Amino acid sequence: MDLSLTDAQLAVREAAAQLLADTCAPEVLREVERTDDRFHRGAWEALARADLLGLAVPERAGGAGEGLVEVCVLLEEAGRAVAAVPLWSTSVAALAIGEVGTDDQVDRWLAGVAAGDRVLALAIEELGTGAREPQLRAEPAGDGWRLTGTKHAVVAAHLADALVVTARDADGERRAFVVAADAEGATIERQDTFSGELQALVHLDGVPAEELAGERAVDRIVDLATVALCALAAGVAAASLERTAAYVTERQQFGRPIGSFQAVGHRAADGYVDVEAMRLTWMLAASAVAGGEPATREVAIAKHWAAWGGRRVGHAALHLHGGISIDLDYPIHRYFLWAKQLELRLGGASEQLEAIGRTIAARATA
Repeated sequence: MDLSLTDAQLAVREAAAQLLADTCAPEVLREVERTDDRFHRGAWEALARADLLGLAVPERAGGAGEGLVEVCVLLEEAGRAVAAVPLWSTSVAALAIGEVGTDDQVDRWLAGVAAGDRVLALAIEELGTGAREPQLRAEPAGDGWRLTGTKHAVVAAHLADALVVTARDADGERRAFVVAADAEGATIERQDTFSGELQALVHLDGVPAEELAGERAVDRIVDLATVALCALAAGVAAASLERTAAYVTERQQFGRPIGSFQAVGHRAADGYVDVEAMRLTWMLAASAVAGGEPATREVAIAKHWAAWGGRRVGHAALHLHGGISIDLDYPIHRYFLWAKQLELRLGGASEQLEAIGRTIAARATA
């Protein structure tokens, strides 16, 4: 399998890297973190002007009509910049609606996304159950549906115009829907997280919803969301490691750079292996998912590396920086907090190993 990026994908990477480096300097991010909504509108508007917000939006809705791999390339750069923008949720929701929604739903829900005028959120996680097994209730109501229940840790819900929601009907069938964020019966309860990212509990009480009726819609949405999250985590880890390598090259102790000490070099080398594994596995998973193949195992492998590798790189970065790592005016803490947040979203490393084990067992008994 050739995992080389195409010229178009490399152009996305280059454009995103330059734009986010220009807009997401540490001092700017500090100011954004002091705002009530933690939303870097300057970066968001710049992404829109560069036609990067529309990568996942079908052409009929004003976007570029690109796929998961291109979105992941963009998200890896967003992770490198720890950019405080709702890019993950909006891009994945746009991909999902574009793939499993009707033309009418694409026109209605994705209009304005490419221009940065509309934000989308993913309401796919619940307490006590995995994202693939939603328990939120879906009940038929005339020509549509009504949803009742609570979704947990919904990123950017406070900014969203619409939410992609997963649920289960009375027969136990899993279904996916789109809900207007301001619909009657929808309540958004703010959750502050240790990374500074704003999330929300989304309470739905008989909220009207439109079904996204594409085949395997729930699994498809979870696959898209998970692989995209892995790319974001890979960017966070890569930038954290690069900053750490620069620091241990400059920091002197006993008359020489601390990076010349074997223990420091080994720790950094382990981080390099982790970052490369994170990148390779998201690319493998993205290729499988984009190709329409059943990819449960590949997605779980990518998320295992995103969780475990990201955790190890984050801890190593703090340890190798020493005391300066706890100074909040120095940027390395931000990468650590993001890595910890992403480690557990959509299932941590242990949960992914269980999923991989189930796929192996299923093949052995087939």
